[in-house]
Amino acid sequence: MRKYSLPAVALIFLMEGSAMAQGVSIQLDGGTFRVAGWNAPAAVPPNGWSSVFAVYAGAGDVPPLTGSYTVKGRTLEFTPRFPFAPGVQYRAVFRPPGGAPIQKVFDGPAKPTTALTRVAAVYPSGDVLPSNQLRLYILFSAPMSRDEAGSRIRLLDQSGNALPGVFLPGQELWDPTFQRLTLTFDPGRIKRGLTSNEKMGQPIAEGRRYTLVIDREWKDARGVPLVEGFRKPFRAGPADRTPPDPKQWRLTPPKAGTTDALVVDFRKPMNYPLLQRMLRVSTTRGAVAGSAAVALQETQWRFTPRAPWTPGAYQLIVDNALEDLAGNHIGQPFDIDVFDRVTEHITNQATSLPFTIH
Repeated sequence: MRKYSLPAVALIFLMEGSAMAQGVSIQLDGGTFRVAGWNAPAAVPPNGWSSVFAVYAGAGDVPPLTGSYTVKGRTLEFTPRFPFAPGVQYRAVFRPPGGAPIQKVFDGPAKPTTALTRVAAVYPSGDVLPSNQLRLYILFSAPMSRDEAGSRIRLLDQSGNALPGVFLPGQELWDPTFQRLTLTFDPGRIKRGLTSNEKMGQPIAEGRRYTLVIDREWKDARGVPLVEGFRKPFRAGPADRTPPDPKQWRLTPPKAGTTDALVVDFRKPMNYPLLQRMLRVSTTRGAVAGSAAVALQETQWRFTPRAPWTPGAYQLIVDNALEDLAGNHIGQPFDIDVFDRVTEHITNQATSLPFTIH
């Protein structure tokens, strides 16, 4: 292979640019941009291929797209690193050495217009929530856009008036799929003894009715509004400041040789997302493989094993970080006295409930 010095490479480019035939065009084929009608030299130009051929997304003074360059049969090709964005125009510019630039604009994929995403559920699913309710969870059927929650979610009182300042402000809290949004009622208004609680009262008051409203105009990750808006009416019941006590739960073991579910009934609704990961079934041989489901407005947990149950001793292991609707942990109330040391209320990291399969 013959090697060229940088001045020699520059001279080659000038010569080929000046001798270039007419009819050079820029083409787009299957996500790859191509300069047709120009014989690209084998040597890379001194400032890289981007100095000869570059693609820009959108209008204005923007940096060129990153990607890879290939010379195939002396035809220069550029493949962007990332897929095309819907609704964006792409401007490809070929700057032949010694010649005038050639430019062509291509339309990216059309923006989707069909509404497909909807609110799949809101938890807690019950229509009576404690007046010291700590969190709400909104589940969507597909990934959502970000930084719109503050303008798309409202809590109305029983007269239909929007209530300001009921949710904790700040960055939106999404799960990794951007399909579950966590709303937290202002803890400063929930905990007794704090200034916000004494001056403003709790975000929702016992005995009153409220409606959570989610606007249809909220766009999903594709930039398309929801199929429809969503409303969840509920009533605020008495405050709950009693920590959950696993010893008061009722376990209903299935029969050996079946794949029937182990059923755990709580005395009150529990935190839906935490129920998905803070309970497990174990034996002396290790964890039991299976799947869990939450039922009866978060008052029941059902575990179905992957293989039939075998006779013997089992344990339901409960992470003590599990919460009820008001944020009370196992053995630790959320509304602890502000002068108490939190560590004085924390017990073991997990609680074990034994049961037997016959």
